[in-house]
Amino acid sequence: MSEKSEKKEKVEFHEEVGEVQVIRLGDCPVCGGKGTLKAIQHIHEIPYFGKVMESTIICEKCGYRNADVMILEDRPPKLYTVRVENDRDLFTRVVRSKSGTIELDEIGVKIEPGPAAEGFITNVEGVLERVRETLLMAREFRLQEGDEEAVKKADEILEYIQDVKDGKKPLTVKVMDPLGNSALIGEKVKSRLLTEDEIRKLSLGPYVLLPEQEEKTSENED
Repeated sequence: MSEKSEKKEKVEFHEEVGEVQVIRLGDCPVCGGKGTLKAIQHIHEIPYFGKVMESTIICEKCGYRNADVMILEDRPPKLYTVRVENDRDLFTRVVRSKSGTIELDEIGVKIEPGPAAEGFITNVEGVLERVRETLLMAREFRLQEGDEEAVKKADEILEYIQDVKDGKKPLTVKVMDPLGNSALIGEKVKSRLLTEDEIRKLSLGPYVLLPEQEEKTSENED
């Protein structure tokens, strides 16, 4: 890589909608590749919501990849809820950062932050597809183990997911984020501030709640 092209990739982050920033991060923590880790940041505006940055870290050597989403406007920790009852509701936008928790009440599924968690922007249908793919893999594993009860439970959830997609059954979708970086966006979405107790019970994934953030959540509660 020429010196000119290398300098082009080492750009400073700034909040311009539509711009794609490529930033060299150094060595890969997974494979140890020298100078192979980079971050690709894309900022765009979601109508009626605000600026959002999607960031993807990639290793050019081993293919390691991790993504996250960050809302670039100051938003308090909230609980977002939507009742999915028809195919139109499936298009409700879902913004989920690494610190966000998603709950699908009727099928008892909870997507929580963790070491391998990734942020994403999709819709309710996209979330259901992610859950379906994970369930299919888990079902195959349980089938090989001979766990008939787990296989039956997976089949029931898969059937319910398909019924939701077909508009035959309802689904309550909740999104919570103690850092305020996740949300549901749509006409039927309802929201309220998270209580201090709710915030304490939520996982932060790879993040740590800083003192100033704790103060902010307390102010929002007041």
